[in-house]
Amino acid sequence: MIEKLKYLFQYLFHFLKVRSKYQIHSPFVYNFYKYVLNDRTPYPDYAQVENVRKDLLSRARFIKRVDLGARSVEFPYSQRFVRVRDIAKKSSVSAKKGQLLYKLVKHYKPRCIIELGTAFGISSMYMALGYRNSAIYTVEGCNDTIHIASHNFSRLGLGNIHEVCGNFDELLPDLLEEHETVDLVFFDGNHKKEATLTYFEACLSHIQNNTIFVFDDIHWSRGMRSAWENIRQHPSVKVSIDLFLLGIVFFRDELSKEDFILRF
Repeated sequence: MIEKLKYLFQYLFHFLKVRSKYQIHSPFVYNFYKYVLNDRTPYPDYAQVENVRKDLLSRARFIKRVDLGARSVEFPYSQRFVRVRDIAKKSSVSAKKGQLLYKLVKHYKPRCIIELGTAFGISSMYMALGYRNSAIYTVEGCNDTIHIASHNFSRLGLGNIHEVCGNFDELLPDLLEEHETVDLVFFDGNHKKEATLTYFEACLSHIQNNTIFVFDDIHWSRGMRSAWENIRQHPSVKVSIDLFLLGIVFFRDELSKEDFILRF
């Protein structure tokens, strides 16, 4: 209860600092607001992913869940048997987040995407459908979970998703070594300050001017809030956008260094 109240106060504080579109003086950020954040188009691709989610939410069978990252409130043990529908409900990204990722990829068209944290592949599918010419490398620590995700990718005919199972600490350096630059990284697999900053620093050495980093749950805990503060203040980051549920950073040299808090 105390943690929920803290989270609520964080949201109220965030809400009071939100900028309206009339306060956005950066043309780049205004375009992001108009064409990504405020795009209300009901793209048919959304229904494909949500149909997969609906199917997952109907599955009562158990799988062996292995969590190599931060232990969540919902699943307090690093390894246990959990119903598929419970994982789908509590660990998969929401439709709201998934559709923002879809619009982000659709608008900026990143060709090389790395995702840390696959779960059942809801976010992977949203991104893959957003730009089918992208190559998405998604990393997951739980073998049973990624097996289901792989089936979901095949179900939607998404051959541009490449799943890798194992520990992020071991797999990320090799994955980055295979790609000179990355265009988008979605950090969603280990909600600890130290791990988030370690992965951020590792990926920094592979950015190019148009690279985008997206961080999930930046206000989830004190540690994640601290990690976000470190990230947005980093000298390589030119523009940060705090959406409360997500944080997005851009590295474009032509931009002035600014921080934005926007309603999502």
